[in-house]
Amino acid sequence: MKYEMMLVVSGKSNPEAFVSGVEKSLKDANVASLKVERLGKKTLAYSIKKHTEGEYYVFNFEAGGEVIGSLNQQLRLEQEALLRYLIIKPQTKSKDTGTGVKAEVLPKVIVKTVTGQGKTASVTKEKIEVKKEVKVKPKPQKRKVAKVKKGKTSNK
Repeated sequence: MKYEMMLVVSGKSNPEAFVSGVEKSLKDANVASLKVERLGKKTLAYSIKKHTEGEYYVFNFEAGGEVIGSLNQQLRLEQEALLRYLIIKPQTKSKDTGTGVKAEVLPKVIVKTVTGQGKTASVTKEKIEVKKEVKVKPKPQKRKVAKVKKGKTSNK
């Protein structure tokens, strides 16, 4: 199965050493077609363990499920250098080309970071929209019931 793993590593420690250790453990687990992409240092949306910046890395590889379990355990134990991690199976969309052959289409994501005096960052995503028809049942109306109190009546 194809997997994608994103790591957010602390910039204060040595991120290259940590990433090379993760890469070595993946190679020892006999994963196929390992690709490592460094996305660079980015400002975090909120502080994580008193860090405001992190180094982002994306790993693309093919492996079995048992490798993912052991990798998950290893990353969970890493407390100092690793701020966050996420392992997913990327979904591939198939598109019919009309010739009977289906082509795979992946969503396109472009991340642009502009640093300057204002330190602004913008993220552009191209989404694939899926429309679903949802039937909404009307809520039944509540009936108001008048309560009558029975009491003693006195005749004078």
